[in-house]
Amino acid sequence: MATVEFRQASRIYDESRPPAVNRINLTIADGEFLVLVGPSGCGKSTTLRMLAGLEPVDEGSIFIDGVDVSETPARNRDTAMVFQSYALYPNMTARQNMAFALENAKVARATIGEKVEWAAKMLDLGPLLDVKPGAMSGGQRQRVAMGRAIVRDPKVFCMDEPLSNLDAKLRVEVRSQIAKLQRDLGVTTVYVTHDQTEAMTMGHRICVLKDGLLQQVDEPTHVYERPANTFVAGFIGSPGITLLDGVSVHDGRAVVGEGHRTDLGLPRELAGKAKERLVVGIRPEAWEIVGSGAAQPDGTLPMKIEMIEHLGSEAYLYVDPIMTPDSPVSIRGGRAVLRADKRQSYELGEVLHAAPRFGEAYFFDPDSEVNLVHL
Repeated sequence: MATVEFRQASRIYDESRPPAVNRINLTIADGEFLVLVGPSGCGKSTTLRMLAGLEPVDEGSIFIDGVDVSETPARNRDTAMVFQSYALYPNMTARQNMAFALENAKVARATIGEKVEWAAKMLDLGPLLDVKPGAMSGGQRQRVAMGRAIVRDPKVFCMDEPLSNLDAKLRVEVRSQIAKLQRDLGVTTVYVTHDQTEAMTMGHRICVLKDGLLQQVDEPTHVYERPANTFVAGFIGSPGITLLDGVSVHDGRAVVGEGHRTDLGLPRELAGKAKERLVVGIRPEAWEIVGSGAAQPDGTLPMKIEMIEHLGSEAYLYVDPIMTPDSPVSIRGGRAVLRADKRQSYELGEVLHAAPRFGEAYFFDPDSEVNLVHL
């Protein structure tokens, strides 16, 4: 187990373009499971590969247990990498794949056998030890790849989207196995994914990246409930948050709708930080559907249903808010998303009347797009 620290660490592929990883400062505690998450091309895999020694550190430093490893070859960093593509030797059995690195390190044969059997028991691989990868399922191959990393007893596990090649059901099963395995071993783990559901369910903390820049590092619930900016608010959460641009602030109240009747619940302690207009975020579960039809209850917004998504346990309505022609408010992406009671029947084209639950909206500065809570 080990602590990991990035100090102003950068990876620069082309001097004429922005860095792929730009001056990251990040401290990972001993035994922590940290998830790097963000869209494709944000620098998360590059950050992981810099830690593992597979990419150079062009600026800044990386420390493992207080030792600067920025110039240390990958083989001497005591990290173990689990790749997206499994990277197993097809001509070797699971036992041989798991033992290979230990054999190269001249570990005693008896010790190798003990470690492989121990890892196989932990990962339920006993019946597969003498089977080659070609005769295994994707989930079984990924468990062998995990076993190969475990037997090395590394200071740090580096996992680069290890579940992306699995089907949806298997992803759920294997991610719970990985989380339990990390808890049992207590090994510091850095895990890369673009799937925010994996990030929310697996990590002790989430590190959100965009364009090589660190956006927010915090516990999953804090990232969801107190996003640093509009990017984090939009990326974390499924379905995504609805962002309203151009919301007016009158007498310390953030309001929308005809006659500014719908109060979005701007907290008093944030009113002093607010400008004349704000960006407001409302998650699907924060809308309350008050009614439908021609009569519009006071304080609600009319919305026309454009799509209905039934998920069994719940339903989501994708709606087009009906604004007055002169309204300064616009909806990013053109649609809002509401979580609905699955027992209630809705029709495409139906007009609903909904209002955000008081105190459940997020308020962002219109220029920096930073959450007012963090200003």
